[in-house]
Amino acid sequence: MPGGCCRCGLGGASSPVSPLPTGMLKRWSEAQVRLRTSKRFQLLVAGITIFAVFADILGTAIIMPGLASVCTFAEGGPGHFLEQQLAAGLLSQEVYEAQTQQYISPHAFKGEPGSWSGAPPVPYSLSMNLVMSLGFLGSALGSLFFGWLCDKMGCKIPMQICLGMGILGYVIIYASAIWVKSYYLFMLGNVWNNFFGNCMQIASTYFGQLFDGAERDNYNAMVLGMGLIGGTVGAFIVMPFSNNPSNGANYFESIWLAAGITGIALLAVTLVLVPPDEKRREVSSEEEADPALHATPRLAYRILLLTVVASALDSAGDEGTRMARGTILTRLFPDWQTAERQNYLLMGLLIMVIFSLLILQVLQRCMNLAAVAVIGCVFTLATQLVLILELDVWGFLAVWYAGKLFGFLSTLASGLIITEIAPKAQLGRWSGINEACSNISMAIAPLVFATVYDEVGNIRGQEMLVCTSVISLFALLAYAPLVSMMPKRSKEEPLELKEMSYYEGLSDKEFSLLPMEIVEEVSSKMIEAGKAPRVVHWGSYSAERTMLPEFQARAVKDFEYYSRECVRMLSNRELLAKEQKEMATFIATTGQVDRERAQKEMGAWLADYLDDAGYISWETQSSIYKAMIMTAFPPIDPLDGVKPEFHNMWAGPLEAPWDKCPQTADSSFPPFQARHAAFWPQMTSDFLVSQSATVPK
Repeated sequence: MPGGCCRCGLGGASSPVSPLPTGMLKRWSEAQVRLRTSKRFQLLVAGITIFAVFADILGTAIIMPGLASVCTFAEGGPGHFLEQQLAAGLLSQEVYEAQTQQYISPHAFKGEPGSWSGAPPVPYSLSMNLVMSLGFLGSALGSLFFGWLCDKMGCKIPMQICLGMGILGYVIIYASAIWVKSYYLFMLGNVWNNFFGNCMQIASTYFGQLFDGAERDNYNAMVLGMGLIGGTVGAFIVMPFSNNPSNGANYFESIWLAAGITGIALLAVTLVLVPPDEKRREVSSEEEADPALHATPRLAYRILLLTVVASALDSAGDEGTRMARGTILTRLFPDWQTAERQNYLLMGLLIMVIFSLLILQVLQRCMNLAAVAVIGCVFTLATQLVLILELDVWGFLAVWYAGKLFGFLSTLASGLIITEIAPKAQLGRWSGINEACSNISMAIAPLVFATVYDEVGNIRGQEMLVCTSVISLFALLAYAPLVSMMPKRSKEEPLELKEMSYYEGLSDKEFSLLPMEIVEEVSSKMIEAGKAPRVVHWGSYSAERTMLPEFQARAVKDFEYYSRECVRMLSNRELLAKEQKEMATFIATTGQVDRERAQKEMGAWLADYLDDAGYISWETQSSIYKAMIMTAFPPIDPLDGVKPEFHNMWAGPLEAPWDKCPQTADSSFPPFQARHAAFWPQMTSDFLVSQSATVPK
């Protein structure tokens, strides 16, 4: 967009241009050069990274189905219920032993409630959700720590730490169920495993730091896809262990397989993954680079903050649908609490996630990620409301799976929004914040919902589902403003232009009729060729009077293009700095503009237009016309009598005037006034920003 903003209201002064920083000269190792130049090596590194995600998710999928079976003797659980029936004489010893042999895991925590090697100290629902909640808290802390670590030292060492400590976590979990038989040690193992189970976040950060645009999205889609495949494979792997016998007596032996695969992933990452730059230095010809260049831009900060809040609410509300599968389903239909059937449910769930990923790819072609997230929240909310009805087991599962098929869209979209909007230098930090807030909400929500479920005593959990649906509604309302705030993606295909000689041969009148997007591209090509770009003067009104309808018709696309490009640059300081540099080059190339001539032509053009348009009192009613002009062009820079030199500003201060340009453009043309009037997204984001401490600098 070279010089385009100069011609549209953000131009710099025509005085001599002071030199700008040349930018960063990154010193890469031989392996890093190969990563960016060799497709084969790039695919090898990507494959190892994705395999690490596969191994990490595989272990999680193996461990999670056993939670309900080991907590079965907690108060209100299926095992505790059998004990109560036996004590009351409602079951004979033979029937009790037969049902225990068929449904109850021999590794379930049994004994004095609350003791080190006894039954869980809290009721059945809370005992499972307490393990999950503390695990989510561990994951939240891990997300923050490893996000920070990725920004500081790259992604290789954090991934090695996660894989190595994950193996130790498997040993702790195995020991808790087989050797020690302790609910508390099992809980500790899950916290440990979740803290170090952040390979997916690290992989997304790694690809986000290395690549841009479609290439970045493709690799991140592979990360999500392989994570889901890892979960599906984990569900298949654990089936022989959980199904033979049906009570899951051999279930925990599958942990050694997960530990072995994780060890292979650790070795592969150590040998192949490219480490971070030893010393990535920023070198400038005369000045240091703008220290704020890699900070989070204001618009991006609003989008990211709102995404984090919406994602946290969505994750909290989604705990309602998870509890519908884990708690309500097993209480209503006890035969579904076995590790075998829980594994079937998990396998079906992961298949739904894979289909959700395919749906996401389709929806991204026709809408932005925020709109996709809104669709996901709508389905989550609808699912929770429908589950309030008294359904049989197959109706219950059908509604639940249908809701998860589309409900996962919001979970997937939120992570991709972070990757798309966050500056690369802070991608780990923002990914960590998003994951941490979501995990904290998932830690708190089940404790609250489980308390409601246990206190009310309604095994269908209708009161609990009402609570979760309210949270999901809040998530929907939080995502909605992002639909209009998200920057539109630039076209993947380059703009098709004619030969430069064609544009150079156009008259000023003909050149002025070209769309702004083409003018921008032509100007850029001419500057690259060392030529002065075309400058369209005001000319005379009488010569252009018959062309005014064409100006108005073309203005629709011009304003769309201008507004879209402004939003893109306001959400990415690297793009803003690039535009600023091109603006300076444009000013230097065009040389000294005859401002006196331009002032006279502009004054004459406006006066002739006002006369012709019926505004015949401008000579005598100057005050009202001055007010009209100031209303049409509100200040984007302080009225201090000094013409700003935007091309010489640092990126941080430059955002303030540019932030006002899309609003001015939208309100200056009727087709965009409705969008400008929809101030709720801006008001919501401004409120959230005002509640935070400071915008990161």
